Amino acid sequence: MKLFNSVKSQIVTATSLIIIVILGATAYFVIDQKTKEINQDIFTKAVSFAELTHERVVNNYEHNYLQQAFANFDRELAEIHSLNEDIEGLSILNYAGETLYADGAIKERQLQVSDADLERIQALLPSVKVNKSGRVVYLEKADNEIRSINFNGRVVEPVGNTEQIDDIYFPFRDPNNAVRSYTIHYFVSYGALFTRIQDTAMNIIVMAAFGIIIALFVGGLVAGKITAPIHMLTAGAEKIGAGNLKTRIEVKSESEIGKLASTFNQMAQDLEESTKAKIEKEKLTRELELAGEIQRELLPHEIPKTDKLDIAVSLSSATEVGGDCYDFIRTKNNELLFYVADVTGHGVPAGLVAAISNALVPAFLETLSSTEEIIVHLNRLLKAKTRPNVFITMVMGLWNSEKSLLTYTQAGHDPIIHFSAATQSVSDLKTGGMALGMVDEIRQITHSESLTIEEGDVIVLYTDGIPEAWENEKETYGMERFRKSVKKHSGLSSAQEIHDAILRDVRSFMGSYPQADDITLIVAKRTA
Repeated sequence: MKLFNSVKSQIVTATSLIIIVILGATAYFVIDQKTKEINQDIFTKAVSFAELTHERVVNNYEHNYLQQAFANFDRELAEIHSLNEDIEGLSILNYAGETLYADGAIKERQLQVSDADLERIQALLPSVKVNKSGRVVYLEKADNEIRSINFNGRVVEPVGNTEQIDDIYFPFRDPNNAVRSYTIHYFVSYGALFTRIQDTAMNIIVMAAFGIIIALFVGGLVAGKITAPIHMLTAGAEKIGAGNLKTRIEVKSESEIGKLASTFNQMAQDLEESTKAKIEKEKLTRELELAGEIQRELLPHEIPKTDKLDIAVSLSSATEVGGDCYDFIRTKNNELLFYVADVTGHGVPAGLVAAISNALVPAFLETLSSTEEIIVHLNRLLKAKTRPNVFITMVMGLWNSEKSLLTYTQAGHDPIIHFSAATQSVSDLKTGGMALGMVDEIRQITHSESLTIEEGDVIVLYTDGIPEAWENEKETYGMERFRKSVKKHSGLSSAQEIHDAILRDVRSFMGSYPQADDITLIVAKRTA
């Protein structure tokens, strides 16, 4: 009887049970590894196939299909399909998202193009859509490597070997012919995956069946002697799982089971204490998330349309609650007032000051008409209502479309960057003033400046999260890179394109290094 007081001796006696576990684990591991291997193989080959064949598909379409040489077209397309059995079919779309051609096998799947699909069709980079999550990953080739990015150019997780893709959108752009623009839509099939996995699984099942039969026979002889105390532990665990954290187990044994029971009781005690701490932590986390949601709701949901000025804006917080804010407000004189501000620090205190500022500025507009007066009055209230060590920098502009005139007031904020289309040069507009909330009165040092914005000019307002973005622990993005990026991209046709291109430069510089500060970017381009 003493032989069975040792869990080790029981395990040795019940080796057959271990066989079941080993066989099951081996089968799972082999099938899992095989699935991942085939998944990755199908994805890699599908992307390579799209890259190698998209020009051939376009040439076949133009030289044969449009010329009504359908026999040549079908023969060429069949040869293309034979290169990869995992491509279920393809379709050809124009830049507007209209289907020009679709394989017979997939015509029924050619549904109306959604806004998300149109975004992929008109993108300059190929993209894939993950089956279950529905996330879209754009593929950018750089230095002979393919990077996975989102639509805004931010590096994202690549398609993993446990994921499957629905399709590939691969663009074809002819730089010599602006009209000749297509996107090839490849539909990916994983039928081969299931066939190969099924064959592997059948082989494992046949091998495992014989071992399981023997294991069940041997395991049944000893199971009764080792499961009784385990049942007690299981029952105790179920009670704890149901919420009774005061549950304790009494096992009178000198074996490892007895030691396990003592450990279980200690665990139950520790769990009871840690659960209380976890509840408080979750409550705090939820409150921070809620504060972040409220802060985002205070930001403008859309930019008021104004003549002669195309505007794009974004805000990316480094934490749940950030210290950046901005707003666009139509004045009673039909001018557009806008600003960007940066509160010292992060978290709830900074978020509250940002929210207060966003609420006060529209209220001031009821009685004040100049950016200078608004800045002065906002400073008085912030000084009276906020802590001494909390202050906010701000730059506020007022756009008059009839005069093409920008009037702005600085309050210790980073300078506005101005790109002149006439001279193709970039300069910093005059800065000055003092951060709000530091002293009671700033009227004497607060002044407004004016600038006529010519057609094609670009102005950029931002927070210091851009020039202070880190590539590593030693180097930041800096103003020199920032100005070069503004100059490089200001020739793009819209403010949104300029905005996205600048952020792509910043994100590319940062790589995988974590964002240390909030990033807010406003780009405005003077139109005709």
